[in-house]
Amino acid sequence: MPDRFDHAGNLARAGDHRAHRGAFWPPAEAHALFSLDIAAAAPPLDAQALALLDELGRLIEREWAACKASPPPSRGRFHDPAPVADLLARLAEHLPRDADRTALRLRAAAIRAGYTEEGLRTLAALDEDLMVVIGQIATWYGKQTGGLPTAFACRRDEAGAGVIGAACGQLAAVEACFRDLHTHLRLAALPAFVPTRLFFMAGEGNRHPKHIAYFLPEDEGVKRSPYKKTCYFANTHAALVERVSLAHARALLDLGGPLPGTVAALGPIPTLGVFAHEAGHFVHREGGVSFQGLNAADRWTSVVLQEAAADVFGLLALAEVLAPAAGATGEDAVAYHLAECLRYVDRGLGLFPDSDGMFLQLAWLADFGVLEIAEDGAGRAIRLSGSPDAVLAAFRALARVLADTLLAGDVERSLALARDFGPSGGLRRLAPLVARLAAHPATTIEYLQEPADAARAAVAMAS
Repeated sequence: MPDRFDHAGNLARAGDHRAHRGAFWPPAEAHALFSLDIAAAAPPLDAQALALLDELGRLIEREWAACKASPPPSRGRFHDPAPVADLLARLAEHLPRDADRTALRLRAAAIRAGYTEEGLRTLAALDEDLMVVIGQIATWYGKQTGGLPTAFACRRDEAGAGVIGAACGQLAAVEACFRDLHTHLRLAALPAFVPTRLFFMAGEGNRHPKHIAYFLPEDEGVKRSPYKKTCYFANTHAALVERVSLAHARALLDLGGPLPGTVAALGPIPTLGVFAHEAGHFVHREGGVSFQGLNAADRWTSVVLQEAAADVFGLLALAEVLAPAAGATGEDAVAYHLAECLRYVDRGLGLFPDSDGMFLQLAWLADFGVLEIAEDGAGRAIRLSGSPDAVLAAFRALARVLADTLLAGDVERSLALARDFGPSGGLRRLAPLVARLAAHPATTIEYLQEPADAARAAVAMAS
């Protein structure tokens, strides 16, 4: 089995795993598994609707197998779209709200013939309470490029929607924060951000590891559409923070005070953190510079640095503006972010650009002495110590460096930044941390979706 921390070896195979059929990626001798009952988040749908979702799951699994056997006709198409589209049209009749029915009918039409500009514009404007999304949806970039058949259903998370609504009112203050960092930084308009609670997943999205959000319609293969919507799974993310991120934080982090013991203790921070990360992707220099040069020189490094920049700008927005405005603390925002860094790095190196980007951030902190790493006798980390104020100061410095390299379109200096602090430059000061993480299998989440099976049985008995 490959070593999930063999950066060079994993990177050499990145994007070349189309033939992989196992449920777990990357392959490993063992995984630590915990379960989340997503069916508990289901709205009160009738038994026929739940049975149709169950049937949709079987159709998507069949399409997934077909796409593994041979590539689909095009990026957005299924091998056999008609049964899926017909089922969606039937399912739409069981949804309670006009907006939800309209959206699902539009997605059924897209399964048959692809999206139209008018359809995308309508979808982006609809205020859905219950979303059912189906398509050739992007999988992990390091696994394979393009998408694979996925279907999911989720319902609006009202508490999260309130948090995001308030956060949108703080975006002028967020942009002012970025301008204080660097006079040329600007914040572009953000797409709609919809916190939801996932209650159904099938196909590639039900493999491991799980995504916490999808970016529509980009993840469906529609690039550069002006009609964008981010679908964020608050229950999936909360479970991962609770069971993985905070567990790593309790074992390894010392920030000079008590750490949040549960995800509930973090309050709105996880939802705000994902929103802030998305805002970080829309930070740019005045006048605008594309990533085309860096993409041409090294596409993987370009994505790593883009993810790192979104994290860095996102943490500063979270800690300095969004968390305090929501009644949370900057200290808890830093603890949350470092805990997430540990979770992402634990997934492996050379496998996920966002994990490599998290490594770069921790390496920056360690190399400048902001995080002190204590080791045991076997060279494994036992404690990462620092202060939230020092972490934020170091991230402000890194934000300015990113503004003058990545966001300025300076290819050579961007590549040098990645070499100096990313895993391609070697583990250096983070070797004890990687040794500690490598001593245990990566943790992943399994979805429980039992009510659909029960509904199918009930319908069968009734007929």
